[in-house]
Amino acid sequence: MKNYKKIWIKNYGDIPKDEFGRSYEIHHKDGDHNNNCIDNLMCITIQEHYDIHYKQGDYGACVMIAKRMALPPDYISNIQKGKKRPGVGGVKKGTTPWNKGLFGYSLILSEEGKQKKLEASKKNNKISDILADEIKKEFESKPSIDDPRIGKKQQNGKIFSYERAFCLEYARRYKVSDQYIYRIIKNKVKHV
Repeated sequence: MKNYKKIWIKNYGDIPKDEFGRSYEIHHKDGDHNNNCIDNLMCITIQEHYDIHYKQGDYGACVMIAKRMALPPDYISNIQKGKKRPGVGGVKKGTTPWNKGLFGYSLILSEEGKQKKLEASKKNNKISDILADEIKKEFESKPSIDDPRIGKKQQNGKIFSYERAFCLEYARRYKVSDQYIYRIIKNKVKHV
């Protein structure tokens, strides 16, 4: 049993259970789990505990509490949707990726390996150089795109841009991903 639970029990007796048989939880008012002063502890229902952390934007704690509440996985995965999640999804900013830099994979390849990689990239190009140039020119000429979402706020709080609508439209047209079209219009696709 954790120290703060022992402290609570010593001062107030057993921790109660809610109508579903779930134990109440001990919440640290100041958020510091090392501060186990009895004045800093609150005994609350698991739902109240979840609500407090959600209002504070502590979505990591919400996920842990939701798991203890035995909520379905799809609900748990939606808790953080559209929210910034510090420390989730990758390495620290500025860290050299495994395949780049001084000891990167591309530098280890022999000349023959580099040639094979180049040939494979030619085969994997989804859109030819000529077509990519046409797409860039069309984007610059700002063709009319009939999408009612342009300029409106999305669920994630961002404004749906013309650029995004263009990428989605041309992705459907050429049967590629919208990210691929975005990389084309931003000159981030290496065509050989």
